[in-house]
Amino acid sequence: MAAFVKLAALLFGRLSFCALMGALIGALAGFLFSALMEEHPGYVFTTTELLQIALPLVVVCWLVVLLIVGVWLHYGVAAIAWPLLLNAFLTVLLTLWANNLIQLPVLAGLIGLLIGILVGSILCRFCGRIRDGKVIHG
Repeated sequence: MAAFVKLAALLFGRLSFCALMGALIGALAGFLFSALMEEHPGYVFTTTELLQIALPLVVVCWLVVLLIVGVWLHYGVAAIAWPLLLNAFLTVLLTLWANNLIQLPVLAGLIGLLIGILVGSILCRFCGRIRDGKVIHG
């Protein structure tokens, strides 16, 4: 177990809060979309279908991460709800688009994780420029 914790700290320890939340959202969205891709192998979803899949998936991912981080980890729901919703929206849309393009359900969770880290990092830098470098205000 100690080796697992050291590996997690090595891989994710230097990431910002937004990047970690994006990683969690992206991994969850990628995993759930991979299940759908396995159900329909080789099918390339249209843009309209991707949006129809993405909107409920955004809500599910947002609520799951909001519950874990905002409630269970005591960051405060009000402090993170709106930034997390934007992170979830962008991460889920890009994750679905990339996985639909690549068509490798085995890698969908990992692709989502990487997209989430990228989106979260960009949003964190943008938020830092606007609000004096603080990610969470509460």
